[in-house]
Amino acid sequence: MLILGIETSGDICGIGITCRERLLAELSIHIPNAHSENLFPGIVNLLEAAGMNMDSLSGVAVSWGPGSFTGLRIGISAAKGIAYALGIPLFLIPTLDVCAYYGLGFGKVICSIIPSIRGDVFYCFYAEKDGIVERISEYRLGKIEEMENDFSGGVFFTGIIDEKLRWALVRRFSDKDVFFSHEFNVPCGYLVAKMGYEKMIAGKTDNIEDSEPLYLREFDIKMKKV
Repeated sequence: MLILGIETSGDICGIGITCRERLLAELSIHIPNAHSENLFPGIVNLLEAAGMNMDSLSGVAVSWGPGSFTGLRIGISAAKGIAYALGIPLFLIPTLDVCAYYGLGFGKVICSIIPSIRGDVFYCFYAEKDGIVERISEYRLGKIEEMENDFSGGVFFTGIIDEKLRWALVRRFSDKDVFFSHEFNVPCGYLVAKMGYEKMIAGKTDNIEDSEPLYLREFDIKMKKV
């Protein structure tokens, strides 16, 4: 049972292939703003390297968002096209849920966080239970100073966190022990595929025709003055 995972919510174009939950092959392409040129060649090359082809796939999972407007549309459009052409199920995986996986095993409240624009961040809180992460808040968009701070114990932050964001979180949660995931623990094709398999065995598929990115923010279109 082979699952293709696609992650294009940020600067990295991530592709992963799993057999059930086991990683078979993975590719990360670190070229910003080039997902449309690199995604399909990357998928084909990765399948060939693993000795497979498109017909080998049992399902396709894709990062659902929030994240880059353009990147999400590229990834989800590709996943929908593959699922439709091959007659296989589609699985939408929230990007913040993917990030939360890096917080497993620490015994803390987990906060997944992804920068947005205008100083805002996408974020969500999770708790660890029986070796899995469970969402305990809605997916949100807001300022760091607006984030909840009523949890007991420490908080483990994971996601796309640079030095400036790290210190802003330290100041916001100054009354708590705060921990951070490694800077390289970013959303990846492998985890998207793994979580797609989990949805498959749970019988949770997504409708190909109705699937659209999870943005949380309205897309601003600015007209250039002439």
